[in-house]
Parts: sequence; structure tokens; C-alpha cells
Amino acid sequence: MKEELLDIGTWNVNTMLKAGKMQEIADQIVGSQIQIVTLQEIRWRGYSLLKKDKYSIYYSCNPNTTGQAGTGFIIQKSAMNKILGFEPISDRICKLRVKGKFYNITLINIYATTEDKE
Repeated sequence: MKEELLDIGTWNVNTMLKAGKMQEIADQIVGSQIQIVTLQEIRWRGYSLLKKDKYSIYYSCNPNTTGQAGTGFIIQKSAMNKILGFEPISDRICKLRVKGKFYNITLINIYATTEDKE
């Protein structure tokens, strides 16, 4: 029996506010073997689940403004049946619970700015 592996990656997308940027990112993910990718600097507003034909995006951003921070996960359709839950914590932290073969996995996505504040 073949063992199922789950490929996971991470990507600081800089912004998903630009027209076509979400589709560009999705095309890169869907065309790869990676089923789940953590995303940083989404820069949308609020938190939610966005479902598309080939992928879904869970995101956690600032509820009051757009254009700052934001974290999330893009998940290929083939891996959506493994998702047990999503918890938006803040515009810089969110977590995803994933069903594993023997143990469930919690992925924590944290975005920390790299700006130098002198």
C-alpha cells in the first residue's frame, strides 16, 4: 500500500491586492506537487475561506483595513478533505489543523515584519 505524503511550503507573496495576483499564485501552486502553502502579506481585509475549483484559501487579515500584513493558507482541492479546522488569530498569526495518518498536525503561520525601526 502506497503511503500518502503531504507536501507543505511557505511563500511571502508581498501582496495579493494587485489584480491577477491571486490567480498567479494559485497557478504556481496548482501546477506543483505542493498541497498546502502558508502565505504571508496577503493584505486583504478580515478573515474567511475563499473556495475555487482547484484550490481554497483560508486567510486572516486586519478586520479594519487593507494593505497591511495578513496570513493564510492556500490548499489544493486534493488536500481539502484533510483539513480539520482553521483558526484566524490575528492579522499576523493563523493556524490550520490537518488530519495525519497517525497524528493530526497543527500548522502555525506567523508573519513578522523585517523592517528595521531605527
